[in-house]
Amino acid sequence: MPSATFMDLLIALGLGLLVGLQKERAPSPLAGLGGFALVSLVGAVAALLAETAGPMVIAGDLLAITALMVTGNIVLLRSGKSDPGQTTEVGLVLMRLVGAYTVAGSRQVAICRAE
Repeated sequence: MPSATFMDLLIALGLGLLVGLQKERAPSPLAGLGGFALVSLVGAVAALLAETAGPMVIAGDLLAITALMVTGNIVLLRSGKSDPGQTTEVGLVLMRLVGAYTVAGSRQVAICRAE
């Protein structure tokens, strides 16, 4: 049987893939299938690292993802492909937090499973 850490990472990756699959149907230049999967996985890894390195890892990770989104939007604005919606950005931050919650919180809550 896989370890708990591996299961947490797999659940975070799976949740990110599900949301990314939906974003593939409504394409966004900022993130799609791979982007959402990676952001969820990064959140889970940050939560794992926070257990030994401290909670600032999670804050730094969230800051880095925010900086990447801002940079992506600046590039889009300069190329004339501006999209005033913020759904993708909010979704990325939410999935990053869900990825972290699969490790730091409850798997069942992260996947919305009631017992």
